[in-house]
Amino acid sequence: MEDKKQEVKGGILIVFLVFLVTTTGIMLFMLSGDTIYRGVRIENVDVGSLTKNEARSLLKEKLQNAIDEKKIELKYNDESWVISGIDIEYGYDYDGAIKRAYELGREGNPFKRIEKIIGLYKNKEDVDLETTYNNEKLSNILIHIEKNINKDPVDASMHREKGQFIIVGEKLAFQLDREETEKVINDKLKENSNNMVIPLVIKTVNPRITKEDLGQIKDLIGYYVTRFNRGKVQRSSNIKRAGISINGIILMPNDEFSFNDSVGPRTIERGYKPAPVILNGELIEGIGGGICQVSSTLYNAVLMSGLEIIERYNHSIPSTYVGKGRDATVSYGVLDFKFRNNLAYPIYIESYTSRNQMIVRIYGKKTDNSITKIKTHLDEIQNMPVETKYDNNLIQGTEKIEKKGRNGYKISTYRIIYKDGKIIKNERISKDYYRPSKQIIIKGTKVVSNEEHKEVDNEGVDPEQTIQN
Repeated sequence: MEDKKQEVKGGILIVFLVFLVTTTGIMLFMLSGDTIYRGVRIENVDVGSLTKNEARSLLKEKLQNAIDEKKIELKYNDESWVISGIDIEYGYDYDGAIKRAYELGREGNPFKRIEKIIGLYKNKEDVDLETTYNNEKLSNILIHIEKNINKDPVDASMHREKGQFIIVGEKLAFQLDREETEKVINDKLKENSNNMVIPLVIKTVNPRITKEDLGQIKDLIGYYVTRFNRGKVQRSSNIKRAGISINGIILMPNDEFSFNDSVGPRTIERGYKPAPVILNGELIEGIGGGICQVSSTLYNAVLMSGLEIIERYNHSIPSTYVGKGRDATVSYGVLDFKFRNNLAYPIYIESYTSRNQMIVRIYGKKTDNSITKIKTHLDEIQNMPVETKYDNNLIQGTEKIEKKGRNGYKISTYRIIYKDGKIIKNERISKDYYRPSKQIIIKGTKVVSNEEHKEVDNEGVDPEQTIQN
């Protein structure tokens, strides 16, 4: 009886060991396989029991036609643009999907893995197949479409006519929002349908200047007038041409004005003529002479309007058309006159010539009863250096000026703002230096008799160039 019990126990043990070995073997087999586990699909294509390469081949076989036949229609109003999957290298991320499919049942400890593998038999799992395309090619297609759609907004504009402002309203513009359109296309491409219609994303672009903005411009806030000699025809022509270039310019708050940018190069091709210009303290012939009278007139109107000066230079010698410290010289590509509209509303520049006057008016919105005055202070006079030369051909006791000199000046310019008769702001605008220029005098050393002196007097030296001691 005891022997039978031992035999039963031994049999049970053998059966258990066989079961254990068999189960372990099955588990090891299941865990060590090199194929995707059964029950796994990619985009509804069964890839269970396939190697990675076999899965890739099967997916391409099933889905390649969908790639080749892919059509995308981009629409805007009545216009449309059709692109194919080939145009943007449309495809699928096979490797990424196969990797995710292969990893199912291969994560966690052996028991978790076995549980997952067995679970896949009962509940099949589908792995999404992500789409791919060439972003650069899509962007290039959208850039081409942009050229057909995009329009620039038109700013409101204004001009003065018979002393009144005439305002032309702004125009909105519609442009392709390329970034948002790419996002929409990317989302649609994930749907994997063969033919799709995608509306382009359009954005409204507002103009920078509106009719409402310009409606604030009503008041004269500053002006200045200079005079010129109309007899100097070519110089007068240059003044008129440059004045026209800055007429009608509108500056919004914080806009910066550049005289050189607005007027442009002073060339014969652009209608400018030779006339005297100041160079290194001397008057010489140059193209566009007279331009600085326009910039100086504008400078003073800007000062009177309370605007912020950004860049400005004085001449090397005082000007005849404005006082010392109130000139603004310009030279294209070298010296510029710049200012900024530091007011809270837009301004309008009116610039024109009338007979012998250069006139600049600046309009805006007057917000109080303040008054602006510009004052200059002579800080120092530097006497001109004098050089004396002697000439044996000139009669002793006579002199003539070979080169006329000039005194030098140091000038401070102030902008003073009054309100209700009281000074509320006093700012120094500039400290200018006009360097002196040497005067050269020639003195005669020739000694002559009284009779010779009379004869020489008859021949004479230019009385305007001669000084009798």
